[in-house]
Amino acid sequence: METSRMMSPRQAAPVIAVDRMIYHLAHHWLALVNTVGFVFVLLPALAPCLMAAGHTTAANLIYRAFSLLCHQLPERTFTIFGYPMAYCERDTAIYTGTLMLGLVFALRPARFRPLGLYGAIALSLPMAIDGLTQIAGLRESTSELRVVTGALFSVAVAGLVFPRLNTGFHDICATLETRFTRLVAEGRARPL
Repeated sequence: METSRMMSPRQAAPVIAVDRMIYHLAHHWLALVNTVGFVFVLLPALAPCLMAAGHTTAANLIYRAFSLLCHQLPERTFTIFGYPMAYCERDTAIYTGTLMLGLVFALRPARFRPLGLYGAIALSLPMAIDGLTQIAGLRESTSELRVVTGALFSVAVAGLVFPRLNTGFHDICATLETRFTRLVAEGRARPL
């Protein structure tokens, strides 16, 4: 028996409110992911613009925040107005590529077939090899190679994750729609 049926209306109200919130998050998951992706693309490019405009405090906040994610080595970072972005070339490709694929996925989710684990590994391997051989001191990567390997990694992430999240969140929405249809018919909740 469903838990909310055994509760008083007062006890069930928070459960129904949480279910409603979960439904809306599940229904709009991709917009949330793309919004976060947009922030992750915009802020690192905004930091050098702020520096050039003399807003160093705001720029330094962005640089500090993104230093948690990236080494920010100037020789491996694109510049804008003579100032480095808040993350490296590879991260620029990863986050920009993931956002672009998220936007394309939003337009045509049915056209995206899930990428298998081996496919995702194959697309991620060039970045791993490039990064590890560089860390080991065997060679120095190039800007072009960092961008290409970062873009391939973004395809791996988007292809592996987006279709599966879409299916999972679709199932959550369907379950909650069924539950709310019943609760509305019983007079225990408002429609979604």
